[in-house]
Amino acid sequence: MSDLFNLEKQLAFYRSYHYNNINVLLHSIFIPTILFTATGILANIKLIPFEKLPLTLRPYHDYFNLGVLLFSIGYSTFYILLDQIAGLIALPILILFGYINTIALNTVENYNSYIVTLFLIGWVVQFIGHGVFERRAPALLDNLVQALVLAPYFVIFEALFLFGYRIDLHHKVDAIAVKKIEEFKANKISEVDFKVK
Repeated sequence: MSDLFNLEKQLAFYRSYHYNNINVLLHSIFIPTILFTATGILANIKLIPFEKLPLTLRPYHDYFNLGVLLFSIGYSTFYILLDQIAGLIALPILILFGYINTIALNTVENYNSYIVTLFLIGWVVQFIGHGVFERRAPALLDNLVQALVLAPYFVIFEALFLFGYRIDLHHKVDAIAVKKIEEFKANKISEVDFKVK
C-alpha cells in the first residue's frame, strides 16, 4: 500500500514490462485505443435511468454518462495524486473519451460492434507486442489492477518524457526498470537450468 502513491515505483514497474521501443510504440497507439473503447463500452451502462435524473440534468443525458464521468474522475484523481500535471492532462482526455462515446452510442448505428472490435484488436496487439518484441508476459499477468490503471498513465508519461518533462524521474525509472529486467532474465535462466538438471 505504501508504494501505491510512489510514482517512481509505479512507473518503473510498468516500464520493466515495456522497454522494447516497438512494444512501447504499439502501447502508445493501442493503450489509448483500449481506453477509448473501454469508455465506450462503459457508456452503455446507465447508473441512473433517464426518468430518475434530476430535471436539470435531463437535457445532457445524450452527452454524458454518469458512470463514465465517475470512471474518468476516479482514474484522474489517482493520476493527480501521483503527479499533478500528468493527472490534469489525463482528466480532460478521459472526459472527452466519455463524451465522444456517449454521443456516438446514441447516434452511430452498430457503434458497440465497432468499439468491441477495436477493443479486441487493441488487446491482441498488446499480447503480440509482449510475446514478439518484449519476449515477456504482460504486466497484467503479475498485477492486473496495477497494469490496467497504470497503462494509460504510462503512455502519458512516455509522451511527456519525450518533451523533457521530469528528466530526473525518467532516468530513475529507466534505471530501476533495467534492474528489474535483468532480474527477470536471471530468473528465467535459473528456471531453465533447474529444468535441465
